[in-house]
Amino acid sequence: MDFSSFTRLALLLIWLSGSWPGSCALASQDSLAQVPLVLTTSTPFYQNFSVGFSLQSSYGAAAIIFTKPNGELETQTVVSHGGRPYREVMARLSLESSRHPAPPYGDDGEYWADQPRQAARTALKAIGLPASYEVGVLSAVVRSLRAQLEGAFGIRIAEAVFTASHLAALYQDDLEDVAVYLGGLRYVTPRREFHPYVWETSAAYAGYGRGLCGAWWNDTACALEEVEEMPVIALLSVHYGRTALTVALSEIDGAGGLWEPLYRHRENFGLGREALGGYGSEEEDWEDVRREVLIITVEFPGFPNPDLVMVTGDTADGEFLEHLRSALMGHIGSVPEVLSNGSLVAAAKGAVEFMRRGPARWSR
Repeated sequence: MDFSSFTRLALLLIWLSGSWPGSCALASQDSLAQVPLVLTTSTPFYQNFSVGFSLQSSYGAAAIIFTKPNGELETQTVVSHGGRPYREVMARLSLESSRHPAPPYGDDGEYWADQPRQAARTALKAIGLPASYEVGVLSAVVRSLRAQLEGAFGIRIAEAVFTASHLAALYQDDLEDVAVYLGGLRYVTPRREFHPYVWETSAAYAGYGRGLCGAWWNDTACALEEVEEMPVIALLSVHYGRTALTVALSEIDGAGGLWEPLYRHRENFGLGREALGGYGSEEEDWEDVRREVLIITVEFPGFPNPDLVMVTGDTADGEFLEHLRSALMGHIGSVPEVLSNGSLVAAAKGAVEFMRRGPARWSR
């Protein structure tokens, strides 16, 4: 373990001893089934529900789907805005310099290089602490979301699908360890999902009702439906939050069929809505925003123009959408369809829809 690893471990322990909002003892997953705690004759459908969590640039969101006895679905969402530690962690995880080996490994060299980090994480988890400082900070937001849902509906949440921003140094084991630290919460990999974790683009696409097959319980029929009815499109995904503007120009057919390599997305944690106050004028800021949303199409002029634009984020309001449309019109001469209604919770709604459709066969 190098000096920086020891430093981060010390910071974690100091932080936990001071401001950590209550230690969460680990509990057996087998002892905490996902069940209603309170049942009344007026709310019997609470006993059949699915949950999804999303972690984005400056906030987290959760969605829950209740399946009523008659088959009808009811969806509810909650939001928890992260404080300064959360925002700083998300910004740091967006940096290429924060990358390190992590599962799934590309080769044996990556596996062995990661063993000191894994040993440190295992030791921390063994004494009931989060696996890393970052895991502890992310857990605080998920704990808040979980508590809101459990308190509002009298339920116990024991499993969920997690989605998060596609950041360079955010890994599946981080999200898995969030679930471990919170206790009695199982990390679920959804059907037809092959990425290390569910990226925001996939989840939001599903949350907007796109890329979801009808016969989801039948993998063969679902795959056939995707081939015949879901052509590959160029998708421009734009997240505009308080602290960040992120852009991805991806290819996607079904919601689980996302192709979004690192060079296809950008994160700018200095160009969120709160950056407005740092400019001489708002127009200067909006000029940078318009330039940023086009950054990938400008850098790679050979890429196809977007067939669809999808917006997420907690500050993606009408003013932002005007500037987004203006940028697209000026660059490609037209504005594709823009999905933006419900941008705050679109990713969480996609995550819960994935959860409702069941886990992948290999999901733990």
